[in-house]
Amino acid sequence: MKVLYITAAGGADYQCDVLFHGLRSLLGPDCVDVQKIWFMYDTSPSYMFHSLYKLLPDIEVDRDDIADKIRAHYFDAVIFGSVHRCLDHFDLVRALYPREKIAYIDGEDHHLVTPQVGHGWYFKRELQDDNPGLLPIQFGIPEENIRPIDLSRKTHLMAHCDPRDRSTYVYYDSEKRYYDQYSDAYFGYTMKKGGWDCMRHHEILAAGTVPYFSGIENCPPRTLFKFSRPALQYAINHHDSWPKDEDAYEPLLEDLRSGLMTTKDVAKYVLEHLR
Repeated sequence: MKVLYITAAGGADYQCDVLFHGLRSLLGPDCVDVQKIWFMYDTSPSYMFHSLYKLLPDIEVDRDDIADKIRAHYFDAVIFGSVHRCLDHFDLVRALYPREKIAYIDGEDHHLVTPQVGHGWYFKRELQDDNPGLLPIQFGIPEENIRPIDLSRKTHLMAHCDPRDRSTYVYYDSEKRYYDQYSDAYFGYTMKKGGWDCMRHHEILAAGTVPYFSGIENCPPRTLFKFSRPALQYAINHHDSWPKDEDAYEPLLEDLRSGLMTTKDVAKYVLEHLR
């Protein structure tokens, strides 16, 4: 399957970049980032964000004559990776491709949508209602970042990194240290910031740790749609019982990790609608 991936490639845009990482991992050069998403490649300069960037091999990709390729239906599907930020070739794509072969990805923190709703599959991360014209989507994590569960390394209740305290953000220099401080704890504090979904939730789970997700009871049901609300609420209500109750901890963590999507899972989910 050949997919044209349209985005401005102006800087980190997690939902857009999660999906691209998964698509490229599955499709190789048949996923064409028309504007090269330079910070996703292992040849790019240093980049401060963890988990997702500088991972993809910088393989040869044919980005020439995109408009002519669209006219010739060279691509099987077209994905606008960030519908609020880049609509290059939109008029041409809409004129030549059926709606079921076009996807719009809306990864913004707010609940507003664009006029493209109804002109293809519209995937919304911060989904507030049951609008049948919108499909849920959430972040994912590269599969190589998901650590085995190892309770033997846990030495304290809560991880050091805390989104309520910027002074704890001391791990920009080392992704390994960032994951280690979560792996060494039973819980990682997390919460809604710009939006309900953020990479921190997924990184905590990938590290083999249970998120202490403050305020999860207020999260709309179609946002973070793969996550178990009862399990997250149970973790909050019982977090102070560990490490005394380790027999219950691992099943809880495994239950929560069942909602953890890899970037490939996110890509497969979108491609299921476009095939």
